[in-house]
Amino acid sequence: MFYLKLAQRNIRKSFKNFAPFLLATMMMFVLNFILASIALSPQLDKLGIKSVSVVLIIGQIILIPFSIGIEIYAYRFLLKKRSREFGLYDILGLGKAQIIVVALLELLFLLLATVTLGTISGVILSKFLFLVFIALIGGNYFNLTFSTLSFTIPIIVALVAFILLAVIGTWTIHHHSSLSLLHSESQGEREPKSRGFLAFLGVLLLVVGYYMAITVKIGPMIVTTFAVAVLFVIVGTYLFYVAFTIWYLKRQKRGRRYYQPEKFITTNALLYRMKQNAIGLGNITILVTMAIVTLVTTVMLQTGLKQNMMVNMPFTTELSAMNTGDTHVGNVSEEQFKSILSQTEKKSQVSLKNGVQYVDYGTSMMILPSGKHVTINHLTDNYNKAGIAVVQVVSRDTLIKLGNKLPKLAPNDVLIHNYSGHFNAETINWFGQLLRVKGQTTDVKNYPTQSSIGNSMMIVAQNDAQAERLYQRIKFDANSYTIPRRTLIINLSKRDSKQVAKAFKAEGKSNVSPISTFAVDRFARLHEAQAYTGGFLFIGFTLGLTFIIGAALIIYYKQIAEGEQDKEAFRILQEVGLSKKEVSQTINSQIRLLFFMPIVVAIVHFAGAYMMVSKIINAFGITNKTLMLSVSGGVILLIAVLYYIIYKMTSRSYVNIVQRHV
Repeated sequence: MFYLKLAQRNIRKSFKNFAPFLLATMMMFVLNFILASIALSPQLDKLGIKSVSVVLIIGQIILIPFSIGIEIYAYRFLLKKRSREFGLYDILGLGKAQIIVVALLELLFLLLATVTLGTISGVILSKFLFLVFIALIGGNYFNLTFSTLSFTIPIIVALVAFILLAVIGTWTIHHHSSLSLLHSESQGEREPKSRGFLAFLGVLLLVVGYYMAITVKIGPMIVTTFAVAVLFVIVGTYLFYVAFTIWYLKRQKRGRRYYQPEKFITTNALLYRMKQNAIGLGNITILVTMAIVTLVTTVMLQTGLKQNMMVNMPFTTELSAMNTGDTHVGNVSEEQFKSILSQTEKKSQVSLKNGVQYVDYGTSMMILPSGKHVTINHLTDNYNKAGIAVVQVVSRDTLIKLGNKLPKLAPNDVLIHNYSGHFNAETINWFGQLLRVKGQTTDVKNYPTQSSIGNSMMIVAQNDAQAERLYQRIKFDANSYTIPRRTLIINLSKRDSKQVAKAFKAEGKSNVSPISTFAVDRFARLHEAQAYTGGFLFIGFTLGLTFIIGAALIIYYKQIAEGEQDKEAFRILQEVGLSKKEVSQTINSQIRLLFFMPIVVAIVHFAGAYMMVSKIINAFGITNKTLMLSVSGGVILLIAVLYYIIYKMTSRSYVNIVQRHV
């Protein structure tokens, strides 16, 4: 009973020390609760899109270890603040076993407070954020119901975190003497040593990481390359703060300017500050970088994918039929296709007379040599080969029907349209047939395109017959065979498009011939895409918020630590003859440098990762470079403003500590 009362009294009397830790554990509990409650809500099943739940669960998996890490960081700081109190208990006769019991009971009370307050806050915030989430994914079910797991998961995460904290607290108290606990906050420090090799290694890792990110090639290895580059940059960042900054400041001490009063004080003070804060600054930098990358990626997916789909699918409804039997039989005949369309019209009661019919020969991956006279004679499925491009053959007649204005072509003349890349040959030996490039088209409208993550181009043939001949010349193998499809595209209302797509698919299933039918309803695709990207955006928002909270927590603790250190520095500097104004200017300049260095380094990191992030986003078919720049600039500005607000808010704690000693 005595220990229970002592633990309660400690929390009540020293609540100022416990409050930041309790706030951190509550925030992490609430964020885990929000993701779990939405991901596992029965209401989400009504949307009929399983990928949304999967995306949220992946976000939960990422969030759990990170949230535990933040709680451990916060508790270690709390332990350091209370080490003097534990030392006094030991001196006054309370054994280490009893002190550990008190510390564990304090953790138990804090766990109960975290779960209770976190659950109440989580339920309220989940209801609100569920409305935001539903708006993002385009749903219309606004009543969030909670499953048992939505309560169980965050409680289990909190239990695991607090068990780890109990182990850390027990080990810390058990392995330190009463004197070391008593003086742990006021122990002097030696001047840090210069480690030239580690400083060089840190810079080298950063350069290699940036180089890998900038020069990465599109292909199956892009994710692995990205992971290795990120690892190099993370390790390089910590070495930059731990070793390079110390090495640089040591070199500054060798210069003549070092012996000027301001330079002398600032350089020496920064040496000790960097030694104490290097890991924390590295943590802040990594967290801010992660927040920028996460938000840029998810916002780009949300805004860019819809724009991309509108470009790739200019018509609301696309109906296609292909011969899936013997591939040598050829394409579905015009008569067969008209018969299927006629039955579709009868079943859906929607007219398709205004649609445009054409043959879609699909796309093929080929090696495009450079030069004025090139030979194209084989396909490939290797993304990593030089000169890889996605090529499609289209009839001029089809593009004319879709409203494009194109020059007349002779039988062996073709036009080239570059979606991306710069293919500008004058003649093409196309699988043994010599073609003359009549010119380049700068704009092709209303033709459904296939998004490509690399170079892609369209070859425009003279007419339907010539396009068929060019397609037949392609030497397909078993892995790369493309079956042509007879297609109709038309603009319909949302209701009609849904009915037509359903009827067309049903007609294909009832057809006894080896003909498969495919229907694309743009409205349905947009809804699916919005649900998918909306889920990503919600995860990006949640994880970005978590990273920012983590950075804010570290900044807050650092402000307190710097305040405790600088209150003594103010006194010493004034005793050696500096005025209060000079002391304030000297220390404030150091603090500003210390706290704004991470945001600057984080922006540099993102600049290094920009090309790689762009290529990953391109994999989703989003190639709008202007949009990417705008979103990146907006996110960086937002993060910078939030960082400044956090700095100003947390600096009040620093000012309150220091001003009492000025």
